[in-house]
Amino acid sequence: MTPVRALAALVALTALAALFFGGRWALALGDEGLELAAEREAALVDARQAAINLNTLDHQNVTAGLDLWEQTSTGTLLDEFRANRAEYEQVVTQARRATLATVPDAAVAELDVRAGTARVLVAVDVEVRPEGQDPVITRQRLELEMTRTDQGWKASRVAPVRTPS
Repeated sequence: MTPVRALAALVALTALAALFFGGRWALALGDEGLELAAEREAALVDARQAAINLNTLDHQNVTAGLDLWEQTSTGTLLDEFRANRAEYEQVVTQARRATLATVPDAAVAELDVRAGTARVLVAVDVEVRPEGQDPVITRQRLELEMTRTDQGWKASRVAPVRTPS
């Protein structure tokens, strides 16, 4: 085989490969699976952040923390936060402690794209820092019901996950 023929064969093979993979990519653009995966990821990311926001408060800056609670929530959960905000502020200020949450693990258990709802299981480590005392870390497992809004996914219900006895 001459070098010109070898080059022509290589160009033809490359063109066929590009056509094949380009066609597969074009088909994937309309794939509902990609949309579902993107929604699942968005719900998961927002649920992780919601768990952090809803478990982090500082008695020296309660207003900012409670503002985050409201920005992170929707529906009846948001209504509850708004209705009890003054009481929450008083309790946190009097407790004279700060909490800082991290999320080591989370998973979407259910996702209904049409309804715009997701149920996400979240492990939350909360460092509780009472004023003048050593911090203590507590671990919680929460179930967050997330609702899709114009501003992204927000928590509409939060409940502890109970372990079977």
